[in-house]
Amino acid sequence: MDDRSRHELFGIREEGVGMRVNPSDQNVVKHEVLFEDDVTAMKEQPMFIGSPIPRSRYVLGIVVVVLCVGGLIGRSFWMQVVQGAAFAKRADQNRLRHVVVEPKRGIIRDRNGMILAENIPAFDLQVIPRLLPTDASERDMLLGRIGRETGLAIDDLRQSISAFSDPDQQVTLVRDVPYDRAIALSILTGDDPAFSVVTGSKRRYPQSPMTESLSHILGYIGPVTVEDLQKEGNEYRQTDSIGKTGVESSYENVLRGTAGEKVYEVDARNRITSLVSELPAIDGKDVTLTIDERLQAAAERAMIAEMQKAHLSRGSVVAMDPRDGSILAMVSLPAYDNNYFSGHVSSTYYANLLKNEDHPLLARAMAGVFPSGSTIKPAIATAALTEGVITPDTTVNSVGGIRVGGILFPDWKAGGHGITNVRKAIAWSVNSFFYYVGGGYDSFVGLGIDRLSSWMKKFGLSQKTGIDIPGEASGFVPTRDWKEKTKNEHWYIGDTYNLSIGQGDLLVTPLQIANVTAEIANGGHRLIPHVSMSATSTPADSSLIADAAAIKTVQLGMRDTVVYGSGRALSNMAVTVAGKTGTAQWRNDKANHAWFTCFAPAEDPQIAVTVLLEEGVEGSYVSVPVTRDILNEWIKDRSSTTSTSI
Repeated sequence: MDDRSRHELFGIREEGVGMRVNPSDQNVVKHEVLFEDDVTAMKEQPMFIGSPIPRSRYVLGIVVVVLCVGGLIGRSFWMQVVQGAAFAKRADQNRLRHVVVEPKRGIIRDRNGMILAENIPAFDLQVIPRLLPTDASERDMLLGRIGRETGLAIDDLRQSISAFSDPDQQVTLVRDVPYDRAIALSILTGDDPAFSVVTGSKRRYPQSPMTESLSHILGYIGPVTVEDLQKEGNEYRQTDSIGKTGVESSYENVLRGTAGEKVYEVDARNRITSLVSELPAIDGKDVTLTIDERLQAAAERAMIAEMQKAHLSRGSVVAMDPRDGSILAMVSLPAYDNNYFSGHVSSTYYANLLKNEDHPLLARAMAGVFPSGSTIKPAIATAALTEGVITPDTTVNSVGGIRVGGILFPDWKAGGHGITNVRKAIAWSVNSFFYYVGGGYDSFVGLGIDRLSSWMKKFGLSQKTGIDIPGEASGFVPTRDWKEKTKNEHWYIGDTYNLSIGQGDLLVTPLQIANVTAEIANGGHRLIPHVSMSATSTPADSSLIADAAAIKTVQLGMRDTVVYGSGRALSNMAVTVAGKTGTAQWRNDKANHAWFTCFAPAEDPQIAVTVLLEEGVEGSYVSVPVTRDILNEWIKDRSSTTSTSI
């Protein structure tokens, strides 16, 4: 069979090249092979590609898809709605940097405008913990270089950083960096966004190096502690400073001011690119004190000179205005320079202060407690006159002491002082008279322990005076109940006699004695001592402590002390002085404390001064000369002020 026949047999008809095809020709098929049986079979069967999917697997796939989509939707809801604010904040933290703008702390001045506390520039090294290297070895290497430059141990630097709970908060790592080291640290940290050397400020007390006793009044500032942050109403940050003692502490809310804030935009490497917003800081307000710095310095010099002469190491002075309770000077020795507590505290200096047995950190003028000695006698005389126990004419025959059951309660003068009334008893500090007045003798009925302790408390003993700086002690007035409960002993007449002359368990502060003296000087008006001009406390007639006539008699007795009594070394002063000496026994193996308290001018009191030299033996020997120097300085300042005003 030829090829043509074979093609026709299979129903195929090819067209030759160049052959013309008739479209109506039914026998022409283009590129098709006709298998009639196969085509018929295909029409009868369903058409599909590959193997069919089982129903269970199909359902499982649908469930998986639904769960995945649901999970994505739920996660999206949690991130965008539930945690949206937190993530937005974190994003802002990555994009924005918040920098606190510290306010300027208020300046402290004395009553004449002299600056006692001010601010000076200082360099601080700050760090943002979150931006530190996450690798521990790399971080330690960086902190090690900083430690070598600042002289701090790497453990101390780590502790400073870990103490802050907010890793995005700018932490002050090193305070008060010297200028040359600040430059070196700037070069060392370079472009590292975690670190920055910033210009801040530190406190400077310009008068304290010359007059160290100002430090007990002014105090100092220091870093905020955990206890400070836990106080109710706290608005401090961990990087803040706060007043620790003195005026810096009590007037913290006035001096502090309100911090501001600058918000910067940063790039991917945490470098500042632009300022977004700024809230200016509100500077603290200035505080003017009632303290006269010149009088303070003169009192300190007088104390030091007398202590060196008498080989003493501790003492205190309080000078105040009896008209309104304002403190003019308050000296506690030994003292310290509070500039050492500004910025970076010298550990060596602080350790030496703590080791000093004379406790220079103690503001002994208001926080030290001592037996009063005879300085309390004017208050006891006032009580006896007001209660009617004695009159100005009542006399007692002082023969050297009184004897009770074989025990002698002596006068300080052998043989006694003879016939003594209340004015003479104050002028010469006659113990026998006050034994009678306090505890009674034979048929003479005295105040007794209950009235005696009550009147001491009326004059403000056994309680804080309320002075507007912290750290004041309250002292102690013994009572019958106290002795029975504490010592499990009865109260004896000898206890009353000892209390009547300022001995026994009675404890007072120099500030309390100065306040009692000032209250007697102003006619018996109650006072609250204060060091701030804004805290004036003008006496009112309704606050009278005792009868005016009784007070007048006591004033005359204190004037007699200077005219012819134990304080007559002050009788030739340019102003009239009224006062009271005191000698206080406190230990059998130690010398007595030496007191003197007074007011001047006697006819128109404008200043009250109390001097205590610990272990000074006798007030008339050491305390009176110190008082004379203080009053001379006050007279000189008063005269210059009067001349200037004229």
